[in-house]
This record gives sequence, C-alpha cells and structure tokens, in this order.
Amino acid sequence: MNKSVIVMFFISLFLWNCKNSTKKEIKVISKSKEKVVNVNPVLGSWTRSFKMSEALTATVNYTFWKDSLRYEMLGPMNMKYTIKKDTFLIDKNKWIGTKDNETYVVFIKNTTKEKVTLLKMKSKDLSTALKMSFPSDSARSKFSSWNTYNKK
Repeated sequence: MNKSVIVMFFISLFLWNCKNSTKKEIKVISKSKEKVVNVNPVLGSWTRSFKMSEALTATVNYTFWKDSLRYEMLGPMNMKYTIKKDTFLIDKNKWIGTKDNETYVVFIKNTTKEKVTLLKMKSKDLSTALKMSFPSDSARSKFSSWNTYNKK
C-alpha cells in the first residue's frame, strides 16, 4: 500500500470520528484543574409557578441554551435577562455565567427528564464561583432558595 493511501485512510477516519462525536467539548482551566464541559444536561426550558400571596401568583422560567441561560419572572415582579455562560462543571452540577459584569452560579440537583431543582446565587467573580461549595438543602440566596422546576 502506498503512503498517500494510508495517510488518506487516517485522515478519513479522523474526520469521521469528529463528525460522529457527541460534541462534548472539554477544556481544562489551568489554575483550578477543573473539567469544563460545554454540554448541559438540563438544556431546554424549565418552569415553576408559586403564590406570592393569596391573590398573587408568579411564574419563573429558566431556559438553558448551549451558550447562555434566560431567566424570566412573570407576575407582579416582571423581569427578564440573559446570562452568558462562562463555565459548566458537570461533575459539580455548577453552571457559571456573567451578566453586566456580575457573576452568577446556578447549582443543579435532582435532575430527571421531567424535573430539576435549581439554586441561583451571585458570586464575587469567576475564581470565587469556581471555588464555591455545593450548597446545603437549606441554602438561600438573596431572593430564592432551592426550587423545583418542571420541563416545559
């Protein structure tokens, strides 16, 4: 067999593997040695409704995309914003992103096809966010605690 045929075979094999990969992009952050995975197991939209008072109901939606998440609250306190993803540590169930130079961490647990439990917290910066421990079941952030969301 000549060399060009062998080289073409290996190039074809390489390209086929690239095309058929699961597209899980993994990189290493040199200082923290954390694995960073760009595939989020909770991609898609998640929602929950709750009573703020006897007469007031609110709905919160999280929509996770590959590169960001959209937070939306509908009800007496309407708000919408997008947080650009910086890092997703799949082995720590920790999604980290920024909005307006502020760092947010979304912790994820109890993930199924139909439900997920989330807690969003602010962080001082990316370095601090990477070091944050997974919160306890009773943890709270400024406006929220752990909440369960249903798949939309």
